[in-house]
Amino acid sequence: MTITYNIPTADHPKGLIAIIDIGSNSVRMVVYHALKRVPLPLFNEKYMCALGKGLAKSGKLNPDGVKQAEGAIARFLVMANRLQVASLDIIATAAVRDASNGAEFVRGLEKTHGIKITVITGEREAELAAKAVLSSFHEPFGISADLGGGSMELAMVERSAVGERASCHLGGLRIVDATDGKRDKMEDLIKSELKAISWLKESTPPCIYAIGGGFRALAKLHMKKTNYPLDLVHEYHMSRRAVTQMRERLLDMSPTELLGLPGISEKRAATIIPTAMVLHQLMAYTGAPEVRFSVSGIREGFFFDLLEPKVQREDALLASANDLAALIGRTGTYGRELYDWMTPLFNNEPLAWRRIRRGLSKLSELAWSIDPNFRANWAYHRIMQSSLKGIDHKERLMLALALYYRYSSRWKGDKSDLKLLDERERLWARCVGLSANLAFHFSGGRGGNLHHANLQFHDGRIQLKLDEEAAPLRTETVEKRVDGLGDALRAFSNFII
Repeated sequence: MTITYNIPTADHPKGLIAIIDIGSNSVRMVVYHALKRVPLPLFNEKYMCALGKGLAKSGKLNPDGVKQAEGAIARFLVMANRLQVASLDIIATAAVRDASNGAEFVRGLEKTHGIKITVITGEREAELAAKAVLSSFHEPFGISADLGGGSMELAMVERSAVGERASCHLGGLRIVDATDGKRDKMEDLIKSELKAISWLKESTPPCIYAIGGGFRALAKLHMKKTNYPLDLVHEYHMSRRAVTQMRERLLDMSPTELLGLPGISEKRAATIIPTAMVLHQLMAYTGAPEVRFSVSGIREGFFFDLLEPKVQREDALLASANDLAALIGRTGTYGRELYDWMTPLFNNEPLAWRRIRRGLSKLSELAWSIDPNFRANWAYHRIMQSSLKGIDHKERLMLALALYYRYSSRWKGDKSDLKLLDERERLWARCVGLSANLAFHFSGGRGGNLHHANLQFHDGRIQLKLDEEAAPLRTETVEKRVDGLGDALRAFSNFII
């Protein structure tokens, strides 16, 4: 069966956007719901084909991997056709780029399926990985490091710009093949490849942004070991010391013990040690004090590159919140009005928290369609499990907790869930949530109503003023909520002092 696609190179149409990434380790297709700042992946599937296995010695693609990749791509094309995607882009990276039979592999697929495959350069791959970081972290600053099976791509990222970039032969599969799995040779190879990048030594990045399944496997292992309370890899961070300690523990393990590591597949276990070595050496060489892990990769970077510059500059968290609000039918002016209405209560909040409060204001009615008995818990878990971007783990918890208090005056969940937050952060979230709850009693969650009520907090006292039209809204229940908010604000303000 031949499936022919007219693949646009620019001005992608409205509708579903599909991207297939033919990597050295895996072949994956992601289908996004729309050309938006933070798209939702409607379809996301990968196959571990190991195209780059043995490449360092043979110079050719792994024959078994070729068969698996051809099958995966055939499946993806049928799925793309059934989903009626508006556009399809197919990119291939290090293994196909470097193999002597890579061009033959591409020609065969293009002829069989009537498609176009773009084999990207190492520099372009580094750029796309860096743009994936720009797309999913808030004002990132450091070095993006995308570790695949056949190569690692590095790039400087600073808030909205991509600087120096490079590609080196440090893929997990390639390291093992080139050194016959001998660890002293692995160390020498890694050091040699890093030293060959002229700008790297002087980069002094505050952070490494780690991309790729191997790096994510390390993050998951560390999360298990430390009993981390959240099951979120994106934005998880480790210190350089923690990375060094993990490397040392892995080096002490036998092959059987490596296979027994939780959540590590047999294929991933084969490269977990060189992966840890690469991260350790990269952080030591650059002096980066911490690493942050990313679930976004070159597919997300490719997608980000399709966006208009104006859309790229949108705040990822607020764009995510806008889209989430739209999904529940809550658009319009109320979010902005709520934010402005409660702002006088939070004059001393940090700027980073103000951004979270903007997100809360857009999402304050998130659980309106849920049974009232379950709204608080549902809203909390909706935020914790959502694909919001541009928000770290503490900020996500603060947003989720504030939404919980939008629907409940008391926390009834497990206290261990909140152990990442200090008392001040928990108090702030409670004040924001209670403010949003009180606002609902004057507005019904609709725009144009809050200007009838004025709320002030000075010298430890809260004062509510209603105009003549809104006066009947003042009831005993409302007064109790005002008093409750006043108590919370006093606790918060006293803590600040």
